[in-house]
Amino acid sequence: MRSDRMELPLAIKQILAFTKRDFASWTTYRTTVITQLINVFIGVLAWGVSASYVQRSVNISIGDIVYTTDYISFLVVGVAVGNLIMPLVQGINSSLNPWTLETVLMTGISTPVFVIGNIAWTYLFSIITFVPYLLIGVGLFHVSLNVNIVTTIVAFAISAVILMGLAMISTGLRIVTKSTDPVTWGINVLQNLFSGALFPALYLDTIFFPGISTISWFLPQTWVYLLCRAGMLCNASLLNPQVLTIFLGGCSFAAILFPIGFKIFSWGVAKSKKEGTLGWY
Repeated sequence: MRSDRMELPLAIKQILAFTKRDFASWTTYRTTVITQLINVFIGVLAWGVSASYVQRSVNISIGDIVYTTDYISFLVVGVAVGNLIMPLVQGINSSLNPWTLETVLMTGISTPVFVIGNIAWTYLFSIITFVPYLLIGVGLFHVSLNVNIVTTIVAFAISAVILMGLAMISTGLRIVTKSTDPVTWGINVLQNLFSGALFPALYLDTIFFPGISTISWFLPQTWVYLLCRAGMLCNASLLNPQVLTIFLGGCSFAAILFPIGFKIFSWGVAKSKKEGTLGWY
């Protein structure tokens, strides 16, 4: 006798099972839960006080248009990128690596389901922990956001594709080398200084010498922060040709990095299978 109850697709059930497992594991260790929540609130306050202490105006250039915001609002978008996009990248790196990939392939679960399932709770927790930053930032430290919803959604989508491409490059190389890959390591080292995560990259021209900030345009992370800040701080519209040009630049990075990342990841898996070293570490 057929049941009238609608059944969830198997992939959704598997993802929910992973999420339930990770949530149950997290709540089992109550001391960890309490300390993590305390760390979130202390981190928010420390971040807010630090940003307020060095408060100054910040200019964001999009083509010939210059938007002015304040430093703490500038930092909030960096936190948003860290909490709402980076977990996707970390999920790929942690779920698909020389230490776990052989097990993944043996389970019979599809790779997308395994990755999404393993990052689902981490991603939800990241969203939850971003809320205090937003509320305390706006209520206590007067963060000023000027959001264009459509532009922000497009910015986050492009950014996610860019960073997942980098993650697959890193994972594919690590599957072969069994250690940190030099390519993404070098990019990540440079992005700490040149991507504009903590301060506008143009400021480097003042500190060092004019033109050094040009390096930032060759780093994928620069486009991630620029696109997200355009959507969240500048109310930039994609109908504006100059804004659209910047977004097309980000799309170019995404269109290049994602297929390259997929090819390198596939190459790494195939090479390790051929050599019989897939599960080595």
